[in-house]
Amino acid sequence: MKRIIFSIFIILSLLVFSVSAQTGAQAAFEKGMNSAQSGKYETALAEFQTSLAFAESDHTKNEFLAKIHFNIGVCLYQLKQNKQAVPEFEQAVKLNGGDYEKAFYALGMTQAELKNWQAAEQAFRGAIGLNRRSGEAWFDLAFVYLAQNDFDSARNAFQKSVQYKSVASPVSHNNLGVISAINGDLTSAVKEFEKALKESNGKFTVAERNLQFCKSLGQNLSGDLVAKLEFKK
Repeated sequence: MKRIIFSIFIILSLLVFSVSAQTGAQAAFEKGMNSAQSGKYETALAEFQTSLAFAESDHTKNEFLAKIHFNIGVCLYQLKQNKQAVPEFEQAVKLNGGDYEKAFYALGMTQAELKNWQAAEQAFRGAIGLNRRSGEAWFDLAFVYLAQNDFDSARNAFQKSVQYKSVASPVSHNNLGVISAINGDLTSAVKEFEKALKESNGKFTVAERNLQFCKSLGQNLSGDLVAKLEFKK
């Protein structure tokens, strides 16, 4: 489920923290951001950890501590240390009083990588609770449901991702098409594959294959045939 879009989202989340004075914690934090934005995650991780040590000794406000833990989690995620990233995102959420959409989203992505589906669902739901119009959170929540073969919940989540204009809307339409076919609704499946192709300017090869396959079936849909349709992740 890890995709380029998530990497972009995470890097853009490393926001500059305005400072009026250069304390040790703040200086190390800014160094960490610069390193992370250059893709030097190991260096950034060490710098954020230094920032945290300074901040904890200085009894820094929780808002800043939350940002430090979030960025430590980002670095660990990028370094594929997902188990270690989980408590960092959880702490970021806790320190911000539960009001940290990006940390909830990142936690959901991390738990999904670990295949902790219930925890991933809870995290994405946390992000959606703070921003119901987050097309990306709905999109990734849909894959959590797909992993558990909960097609009804996945369909609802993909529909929400389209409604709230996820950048991956063509993928949502393709996957809605597959779900429709699984449910025996070939007409709706074809319409969804056509939407996926239209929104991708005809470049979505998976949707094209699914569309042609469905058209070749007529109304002759069976479980074995549906298994040949492709979800896109």
